[in-house]
Amino acid sequence: MEFLQRMHNLLIGCLLSLCITNIATATTIQDLVQQGKLQIEVRLAPAVNEELASGTATTDGKAMTFSPRQQVDLYIQVKTDRWFAGGTYISPFSVDNSLVLQRNKLANNYAQRDNGVTWSVQDWQLTLYPQTSGEYVIPAIPVHVSIATAPGEKVSGTLLTNPLMFQVALPDARLTSEVDWVVAADLAFNQHWNVNPDAELKVGDAITRTITLSARETSIMLLPDFSPFESDKVQSYSDKTLAKDSQNRGDFYAEKTIKHTYIIQQSGPLRLPELKLLWWNSKTQKLTTLAITDGNWSVQHTLASFIRAYQTWLLAGVVLSVFIGYGTMRLWQKYKQAKLPHSLMLMINIYRQKWPQCNRDLYNQHYIRSGQTQLRASGSEGSLLSDPHAERVESTVIPESRRARIITRWSAQQYSESARWQSHSCKQQGLFLTLWLAIRGK
Repeated sequence: MEFLQRMHNLLIGCLLSLCITNIATATTIQDLVQQGKLQIEVRLAPAVNEELASGTATTDGKAMTFSPRQQVDLYIQVKTDRWFAGGTYISPFSVDNSLVLQRNKLANNYAQRDNGVTWSVQDWQLTLYPQTSGEYVIPAIPVHVSIATAPGEKVSGTLLTNPLMFQVALPDARLTSEVDWVVAADLAFNQHWNVNPDAELKVGDAITRTITLSARETSIMLLPDFSPFESDKVQSYSDKTLAKDSQNRGDFYAEKTIKHTYIIQQSGPLRLPELKLLWWNSKTQKLTTLAITDGNWSVQHTLASFIRAYQTWLLAGVVLSVFIGYGTMRLWQKYKQAKLPHSLMLMINIYRQKWPQCNRDLYNQHYIRSGQTQLRASGSEGSLLSDPHAERVESTVIPESRRARIITRWSAQQYSESARWQSHSCKQQGLFLTLWLAIRGK
């Protein structure tokens, strides 16, 4: 029995000595890899199957396919049956036409037991955001690690991951550069106005539109920046955009807040249009159109805004009014002094029913035209036909022309008994104008 115990202890000692010898001979990282004590794996997610994600297989000869702007998760797993003696460092790398971000600065550390062996595992997560359609190649990535081989001893070095390839294709023809679109697992598109839609606004008031975008599995760099609405009715500008990337339990979130401020410049109806956003749901593989409603208001002028808006017309109106007032005053003074043209004097006097002045204007015009002071010679037909204060004269002259007939009619009316007490009718006013034209020879 004692012999068996000794043999057992000897066997255990030999095994321990062999293990220590093997570890001691591991002087480089590559030695640990060859001994199977250090492993590195790389994979993409979301994965259709695990072999495809590790880059070791394809489906129908094709690599994994993603959408432009879709988040592609790249996982680098480092594990050892010893323990990590220092920080692990992933060297920067680039992929053409793609954003590469290490948004999670810490690895996911845990222990894994496999076939009776306990492994220390580090999972590093990086995110890629391809921008265009095509084939993408992720190069071999250097990863620097430090592994403890024995108490107080460690081995440091660099491992290389296997290159990976994936495809990017546009999932829908409506996703073009002419529209705003986002690829994400979840997306919220909201807005807030600082004034109610039914509020009465005035020129000079400010309207603030706050647009909020919240998404999962994307980055703030891929969320659109909406431009403010441009119009003659408003003066618009954008406030500083607030954007934040965050993470929670392995999920990445992006949130962007955009503020547009509009200063009202004109009165009348005001409409700030709706905004639309196309969302490709990477979880359901469906395209959805999101929209936030427009804003409509009725804008009134203030006194200051009215003057400011129509100052050119108001100034022109004032200047014109001054000229019209000055001209009217000058004309009135000339009228009072009988210095206006005889035609204008006659029209004004007829309008004002100043009949003696109308007679004066007729005689003045006749004198200018003929040099005579009488419309008809004394004793002519109708010259003193009905004047009760004049001696009645028998007429022996027959009117020889239309002008003579008009003068006869005017004389008959001018010297009638009722002419001194009654205003002239429209017919009689017309007779004045007809006689005026006859005198002028028209």
